[in-house]
Amino acid sequence: MKKYASIGFSLLFAAGLYAQKSEIRTIKKILDKDNATNDEYKQVQSLIDATTPYIANSTPEEQAEFYYYKGNFELQQAIKASNPEAFAKAVESFKKIKTIEEGQKRKPYTDKTADLTKKLKEEAVSKAITLQNNKKYRESSQIFKAVYDLTNDPMYLYYSASMAVNIPDYNTALEYYQELVDMDFKGEEVYFVAIDKSTGEESNFGKNKVLMDKLVKDGLYVNPRQVKENSKKPQILKNMVLIYREVNQHSRAEKLLADARRESPKDLDLIKIELDYYIKSNNLTKAEMLINEAIALDPENYSLVYMLAQINLEGKNYEGAKKLLEKVIVLNPKHTDAYISLGQLELKDEDTYVDQMNAITGFSSAELKKYDELKKKRDDMYKASIPHFERALKVEPNNQTAISYLIAIYGALDMTDKYNEYKAKQK
Repeated sequence: MKKYASIGFSLLFAAGLYAQKSEIRTIKKILDKDNATNDEYKQVQSLIDATTPYIANSTPEEQAEFYYYKGNFELQQAIKASNPEAFAKAVESFKKIKTIEEGQKRKPYTDKTADLTKKLKEEAVSKAITLQNNKKYRESSQIFKAVYDLTNDPMYLYYSASMAVNIPDYNTALEYYQELVDMDFKGEEVYFVAIDKSTGEESNFGKNKVLMDKLVKDGLYVNPRQVKENSKKPQILKNMVLIYREVNQHSRAEKLLADARRESPKDLDLIKIELDYYIKSNNLTKAEMLINEAIALDPENYSLVYMLAQINLEGKNYEGAKKLLEKVIVLNPKHTDAYISLGQLELKDEDTYVDQMNAITGFSSAELKKYDELKKKRDDMYKASIPHFERALKVEPNNQTAISYLIAIYGALDMTDKYNEYKAKQK
C-alpha cells in the first residue's frame, strides 16, 4: 500500500509540474500577441496567481522562465496603469531571475531581462516624475524606491526620500536618508550637455561623452560642456535635522546638527537652528557670534538683524540694540515688533524714575523741586516712546501690545482724550 501511495504522489507531483509548464506556455503565448484582449490579460493574471505558490517546485530554468514572463506582464500593467505596486512587483520578479540564475554558467533569462530592465527603469522614472509634477508624492516615492531596488543606484533612493518629505511621511524619509548616510552617499554626478541647434534647447547626454562629441562634430549640437552636481550629503543631513525638530526629537536633531554644519557651514537654515539652541540655553555670546555669521551671508535679512537686536537688549547693550532696530526698520518699514521694541527701549529707565519719585516722602521745597525734575524726565521719556508705538499701529492698527502701552502712557500723562481713544480700541 505504501508503495502505491508513493507512486500516486509522484504521479500527482509530476502532473503538477506539467500543469505549471502548460500555464507558462499559455502565459507566453498571450504575451507574445500584439493585440491581446483584456480577457486574455485577465487570464494571464489568473494563471500567474495560480502558478506562483507552486513554482518553487520546478526546475531553476522553469522558475526563471516563469518570472521572466511574470515580470514582463507586470511591467506592461505598470506602464498602462501608472501603478506603483505593479512597478514594485515587476522589479521583484526581475530580481528573482538574477537570484535563481546566480552561479549558473548559462543565464538566459538574466540576459533576456537586460532590455526589459532598461525599459522598466525608463518608464518608471518617467512615471515618477509625472506623478511628482502632479503632486502625487506618495506614488512618486514608491516608484523611485522600486527603481532603486531594481538598479541599486542610491540616487533613486534619494529621490524617493525627497518625495516622502513632501507627503509628508517623515518615518519613511528618515529611514531612506539614514540608509544613504550609512552608505556615505554623496550623489556628486557628472554628466554632459550640449545645445541642439535645431531647437535651441539643451540636451542631457548623461555620461555618454562620445555621442555628444560626435553630434557636435557633425554640426548638430553646439556649446558642449561638462556639468558636475554638488554633493547631496549636506541636504540629506539638513533634512534629517529639520525632520527630527519637526517631530520633537530635539536630542537627535542637535546631535546631527554638528555633522550638518560641517558639511554645509554657510547654510542659513542650519545656522538658525543652531542659533535657536544657543538662545534657549541662554548662551548669548555664541548666539551673537552665529547671528553675525548669518548676517554676513545675508545682510538684507531683517529677521536676523532683529534677533541680534534682541540679544543686545538682553545683554543691556542699549545703544547697539537701538542702532540694530533702526536698521531693521530701514530694511523692513512694516516690522511692527521693531517699532514696539524701540518704544520699550525708550522706557528702559521707567522703574528708576518711579522708584526715585516714590522715595521722596517730604514736602520741602528742595524735595518738591527734585520730584518735579524726576517727573519731567519720566514724562519726557513717555513722550519719546509714543511715536514708536503709534508707528506700530499704522502698520498693524489692532496691535494690542502697542495699544496697551499707549493707554498706560497717556493715562500717566493725564492726556484724557488720547487715553479714551486708545482705551476704546483695547480688546
